[in-house]
Amino acid sequence: MKKTFKWVGAVTVATTMLVGGVSAVKAAEVDTALRSAVEGMNGTLGWTADTQSILVDVAGSKASFKVGSTEATIHDQVVKLDKAPYVSNGATQISAATLKQLQTALKGNDKLLLTFSSVGDARIEDGVAAASAQDLKWLVNTKVLTRMTDEMEAKKSNMLFFNGDMIMGYTKNSDVNYLNRQYAYWRGVVGTAFEHGMYVFPVPGNHEMQNKYKDDQGNTVKKATESNENTWRDNMGDIIIDSQRFEQILDENVSGFDPNNYPQSGGADTISTNQKQLDYSFDYRGSHFAVINTDPTGNDSHAPTAWLAKDLEDAKARGMKHNFVFGHKMAYTYIFDPANTTPGGLDTDKAAADAFWKVIQDNKATYLSGHEHITDISRPNNGSAYQIIVGSGGSPFEAVKPTGKDTDRYYAYVTAKVFESGKVHFDAYGFDANYGPTQNFLSWDLEQGF
Repeated sequence: MKKTFKWVGAVTVATTMLVGGVSAVKAAEVDTALRSAVEGMNGTLGWTADTQSILVDVAGSKASFKVGSTEATIHDQVVKLDKAPYVSNGATQISAATLKQLQTALKGNDKLLLTFSSVGDARIEDGVAAASAQDLKWLVNTKVLTRMTDEMEAKKSNMLFFNGDMIMGYTKNSDVNYLNRQYAYWRGVVGTAFEHGMYVFPVPGNHEMQNKYKDDQGNTVKKATESNENTWRDNMGDIIIDSQRFEQILDENVSGFDPNNYPQSGGADTISTNQKQLDYSFDYRGSHFAVINTDPTGNDSHAPTAWLAKDLEDAKARGMKHNFVFGHKMAYTYIFDPANTTPGGLDTDKAAADAFWKVIQDNKATYLSGHEHITDISRPNNGSAYQIIVGSGGSPFEAVKPTGKDTDRYYAYVTAKVFESGKVHFDAYGFDANYGPTQNFLSWDLEQGF
């Protein structure tokens, strides 16, 4: 955790250089945004706080630059630039000569296989301050959700995994008509993403699965129901998975998808209802993607750990290089307020959470979740596997007051790029409650960590 906090702070400094700095130098027409140039070579950008350097990595070939300096390092050799990099219009700019120098030295040969994004929790509640009349009617933060999907499409994400709580739900008695209305609105908001080249994969959350009511003693009860599971299938089943549409959008179909591969009743996962299209998985271009329901009827706040272990084992046998798992509830709660250490994810049953995480760790998987309305990236239990909480898709911030860490109160999402070499690069993007400029506040390579 401490490592994560330190790096986020460092990258916030980098944001000033890469994204949000101010410069009196006006960009000439021949100058180019460094990020666009590097991404055009299938490379990635990073930041070294100690040296205040922007790092460029193209298929393992590296360079570093400093804003305002005509000295750069390429292949560990100091070179002179004709013009110092500078910041203009929110982006670091380099000259045409520097671009040619970079392209010649770092010829990109690492093919980009796919790009995906992930976020969760767009629902809002009645009475949210500053919400539009439209959003108070449909209980979705349309402004944030639309902005994020637009940005993801601009970054050429092939897929969006939405990690649950896309609707308010939480009826007292599994009110199908109420739920259908909310699902229809959310589907309408994200529907254009498909037509713009990004397939959306839904992940069930507690607001979709559970009812919320008071029992006879006045206690609040939240329980998943079979009726809510059926309503989910009625509203989401057509995109889990429409192979023909997927191929039309991405020019290549998924593989490894079995519509009957989901946790069965009974067994170690204590399943009591049909979990079809609540848990599902598939392969795409050498990576495996698994979606899990963390609130099955009769076993709320538990993951289908046994099913997932077998699913990831089968993916390994098919030769998949990477495992990405998406669920709504985080394995371990991000404690941003020392005064409140109550677990709110799978860790409400610590032993079960640990067993789940062992499956993630043993299979070198990455787990992306929502539920907590905040962003946090960590490697629990001193391991190498990442937990990426991105429950920051428009719901009221978990951190009601500033915590000293600006990104705790960002609307944020992550985007990952998977390369032919096996490299996986993550970027976290976000903006504040005032809808200021989007910041690339954290970047890291999966193998290297922070």
